Amino acid sequence: MFIVYIVMRSILFGSIGVLAESSEIQRRAFNYAFKEFGLDWYWNVANYIKMLQKPGGLNRIADYSNYNLNQNDIKKIHDLKVKYFKSLSKNNLKPRKGILEVIDYGLKNHIKIGFITTTNKLTLDLITDNLSGYIDFSKFDLITSDENVSNRKPHPDIYNYALEKLNLDRLNSIAIENTIESCDSAIKADLRTLFYPGEYTPFTENDKITHDIFKSIKCFFEER
Repeated sequence: MFIVYIVMRSILFGSIGVLAESSEIQRRAFNYAFKEFGLDWYWNVANYIKMLQKPGGLNRIADYSNYNLNQNDIKKIHDLKVKYFKSLSKNNLKPRKGILEVIDYGLKNHIKIGFITTTNKLTLDLITDNLSGYIDFSKFDLITSDENVSNRKPHPDIYNYALEKLNLDRLNSIAIENTIESCDSAIKADLRTLFYPGEYTPFTENDKITHDIFKSIKCFFEER
């Protein structure tokens, strides 16, 4: 009797910013939301780059307020931000360089593909709708949101959820993230992780980053 072991390989896109460059649109949406809510806050580019060190818009608002806003107000502000992001992002989002090639490579080589984010469902739907002209998300094996776990990134819960849900082999799976903090989420789940920083992502010369995401993915799987 022979036992056949099937190794489940996967490519796990970890955030909106991995798939599309949305930071400037997000920043503008936050500022419109602050103004409508009656706050005198304004996040310039330098401010926002610092904000990106903390994953999640709700967390950024709470942190910037020094936790002086209640959860209800934080949610109201974030809902306004999502409203503005929806109008600003329409016809203005495109996949980042190499992303379509990575997806195509995964599909052709029977590698499972996941979009493993802890963003809210409304923002997630906006992103997938806006990118649907470029990416067929119906071919993804798993798409997550903050509804799937209690703890958002940088906790590793969402990656552990994906690994279990898809019955994946950690050694043959790779995560792609666009911030150091989100990379920590994947690393804590014992996943090989590529750091693919976006336009506003802060990083140092000591950080190992990838400039050619398709080449990096191809090399990872060809070594196995």
